Amino acid sequence: MPVLSGGYVHPSALKALTMLGIGRGRVRTFAADATGRLDVAALEAALRGLGGAPAILIANAGEVNAGDFDPIATLADLAARYGAWLHVDGAFGLFARLSPRTAHLAAGVERADSAIADGHKWLNVPYDCGFAFVRDPALLGAAFASGAAYLPRADDPRPSFMHLGPEMSRRARSLPVWATLRAYGRAGYRALVERHLDLARHLADRVDAAPDLERLAGVPLNIVCFRLRPPAAPEGDLDALNARLGQAVLDDGRVYVGSTTYAGRVALRPAIVNWRTTTEDVDLLVDVVRELGARLVAGRAG
Repeated sequence: MPVLSGGYVHPSALKALTMLGIGRGRVRTFAADATGRLDVAALEAALRGLGGAPAILIANAGEVNAGDFDPIATLADLAARYGAWLHVDGAFGLFARLSPRTAHLAAGVERADSAIADGHKWLNVPYDCGFAFVRDPALLGAAFASGAAYLPRADDPRPSFMHLGPEMSRRARSLPVWATLRAYGRAGYRALVERHLDLARHLADRVDAAPDLERLAGVPLNIVCFRLRPPAAPEGDLDALNARLGQAVLDDGRVYVGSTTYAGRVALRPAIVNWRTTTEDVDLLVDVVRELGARLVAGRAG
C-alpha cells in the first residue's frame, strides 16, 4: 500500500510504518522545492495513477525545522476524491487551532481519518505522552482487542484502553493531561500559544535586525530557523561555521537550541513551547549566539 506525503514527513512516521509492516520503502514524497514544501500537482498525479487502489496520505502540521504546514484541506479533498486515508501528523502544530491567529494553518484537520499530537510539547506535560485520534473507533478494536478469561471483555461498556492500542499494560499518562487541561482549560492554553507566537516573532525581529544573522524561513508558528552569517564570510564556509556554533552553544550552557539542515544549509532552530520562556530568554539566546559566533570568526581569522 503506497504512502504519499510532501517533504515534511517526520522520521517517526517512517518508523511507525516500519513497525506496522507497511515499510519505509512504500513512502513516496513530493516536494516542490528544497525546503520540502508539498508539490500538490505531483501528488495528485500519483494518486490518479493508482486507479483507486488503497493509499495513505500524510499531512504534516508544524514541520520541525521552520513550523510550516502542508495544505491539509487540499489533501482532505484529494483523499475524498480518490478514496485514500488521510493522516495528520500534528505533533505540536495541531495546537495552532487554539488561536484565531493561527487556526487557519490547520484548517481541514477535522476531516482527517486519523491525527496525532504530543502532550509533552505544547501541553507541557511529562515526556512520552501522545494522542492518536481515529475517526472510526471501531477500527481500533478490530486491530488491538485481545481476549482471555481473566481480561476485560472488548465489548464492556467501560472503556479498557488495552483494546484500543498496542500496549496491554501502561501507566496513566492521561492523568497529567486531564489535570493540566482542568487547571488551565482552552483559554489558558490559547494564552500560552499566543505568548509563544509573540516570542517567536520577537526572536525573528532580533535575527532580522542583526547584521551577522540570517533568517532562512518564515515564522508561521513558534520556530525560528536562522544561521550565523558574518558579512565577510564566504558562503562555502557557512555550514561548517554554523555546525561549530551549534556545538559551541551546547558547550557554553547558558541557552539551548537545536541544530538542523534546512534547504541544504546548516542552521539553528529554536522552538518555543516551554511555559516559562520569556522575552529575556529570547534576547539572551540571540546575544549568546552572536557572542559565540564572533569568537568563532575571530578564532578562524587568527
